[in-house]
Amino acid sequence: MTRDDQPKPAAPLGQPLANNENVNARYFDAWKGYQQLVGSIDTYDLVSRALVGELHGRVVDVGSGGVVNYDCGNIINLVLVDISTEYLNRVVLPAGAVLKTGTAVALPLGDCAHDCLLMQMLVHHLAEGDYRTTRARTQTALREAYRVLKPGGKIVVIESVVNRCFEMAERLSFGLTRRLLRLIGHPMVFQWTPAHLWAFAQEAGFTDIRADGIPRGKWTIFLGRRWPTMLVPVSHCKIVATKPG
Repeated sequence: MTRDDQPKPAAPLGQPLANNENVNARYFDAWKGYQQLVGSIDTYDLVSRALVGELHGRVVDVGSGGVVNYDCGNIINLVLVDISTEYLNRVVLPAGAVLKTGTAVALPLGDCAHDCLLMQMLVHHLAEGDYRTTRARTQTALREAYRVLKPGGKIVVIESVVNRCFEMAERLSFGLTRRLLRLIGHPMVFQWTPAHLWAFAQEAGFTDIRADGIPRGKWTIFLGRRWPTMLVPVSHCKIVATKPG
């Protein structure tokens, strides 16, 4: 395993981390049992099953948080990109994995070099201070994924999603939600609908887009805590799309 960055948040491409990215970095650095919690929840077993057969060749995993819940047998080279590598130092990662400190909106990677890119439970963490900035950052992340993939390469997005009414309520209450989450010490998040994720992939230039629901187990993680899935407003989906070759 190669660690080519210092275990602290860095400013990719000479740009400072956005405010909520800094909050996210501090939050996950302080969350000592994150990987163990993910490994104990049945919904994430179902997420792992949804990844079977999706990843091969040169793979980029953006925002993994140290959770490598997929088979690496067909992966030739694995690059893990995260806003902070400090908490990745606490877990055992696959042999040969390369860690790079960076952000989804400015990937520290060259153009057209990878076969697959995975964003797993990442997109809702791209939120910033307002809806317009949050939407723009999400669109930028999809464009960055497009940039680093080879022609014919594939993006796989595993994400917690909501229905259209809940997304609209999030948008209308954006400022209030930001203040409430700050009070409980949680970074700002914004959950999209599957239709919006599909649209962002299409806008970035991806084709052959498909969206599949992922079954929910009895338990999930919501706002940093273990919850019965019946009590939370999110479900999970997989978006797979191809960069035209």
